[in-house]
Amino acid sequence: MWWSRALLLFAVLALGPTGCGFKPMYGTPSGAAAGVDVDLAAIRIEPIKDRVGQQLRNALVQRLSPRGEAADYTYTLTVRLTESVSNLGFRKDTFATVANLTMSAQVQLTKEASTILGDSVSTTVYFDHLGPRYASVATERDAEERALTQLADDIRNRIAVAIQRYQANPNAERYKRRTIFRDSQDEVR
Repeated sequence: MWWSRALLLFAVLALGPTGCGFKPMYGTPSGAAAGVDVDLAAIRIEPIKDRVGQQLRNALVQRLSPRGEAADYTYTLTVRLTESVSNLGFRKDTFATVANLTMSAQVQLTKEASTILGDSVSTTVYFDHLGPRYASVATERDAEERALTQLADDIRNRIAVAIQRYQANPNAERYKRRTIFRDSQDEVR
């Protein structure tokens, strides 16, 4: 009798995801290289200012197109990065001991004249200020790396969802916007 239960469990596990309309986001059921991964590899990432911006760009390149940037691209990704540190804990001599590092990115993904994604993404990480100056710099750099990793993962996920949404209905009214950046010539909607 145990084999009938095992067969039933196998049938439920094998047929369950196909019966509920499950569709893989990052590939096809056969395992062929298709799906969103092909579109993610066709994104050109514009240069981002400063050292931290270049680190974010490198992290995005690794996540979007691990084999390297494509020569022919379909989408263009523009990112503007801001960073701030908030001191939270203080000693009696007013030396900060604990801080939060917040990184925010304005992200815009375009395809020709359509804005597919226009969003703000942010992450906050915690770090300690240690006594010696080198140790404090090292903990702050570590916090930057953690924040950049979280930010790059979040941006990649939002881009993947936005591309799938765009491909489902490319003529939707939401894709008529030009830009999300406030200092541009275009009107922000």
